[in-house]
Amino acid sequence: MRLSKFTGIVFLVTMVTFLRTQQRVDAILYSYEIKAKERQIEKLLDQERDLHYNIARLKAPQYLEGILEENCVKMVMPERWQLIETNRVAKVDVEPRIVQLGRNFAALFTLKSEAQATPAKKMVNKKRK
Repeated sequence: MRLSKFTGIVFLVTMVTFLRTQQRVDAILYSYEIKAKERQIEKLLDQERDLHYNIARLKAPQYLEGILEENCVKMVMPERWQLIETNRVAKVDVEPRIVQLGRNFAALFTLKSEAQATPAKKMVNKKRK
């Protein structure tokens, strides 16, 4: 009886030690995976920062000016005689008449707010001096 009790305790301690060791090994492996993913994220963030810098540089007026000079393209403001002024084009009513009637009928039964804002007038292109 004593021998089986001793063997059981040794077996139990061995199993607990084995499980604890396995748990620590798994924790170390997970830490390696986490570090690898952190390095990958840092690399991707650096690439993103570089790409944002490149986009900003490509859109910069100095860069565009350099490209135009390399291609011998001269840009000047248009003269007054080169401009064509047009009147504002009215929006064409494209809704069928039945849809308009339906909206007007539905508007009879909707509640309107007491204070309504009026839209500001849009600025019309002013003539250059």
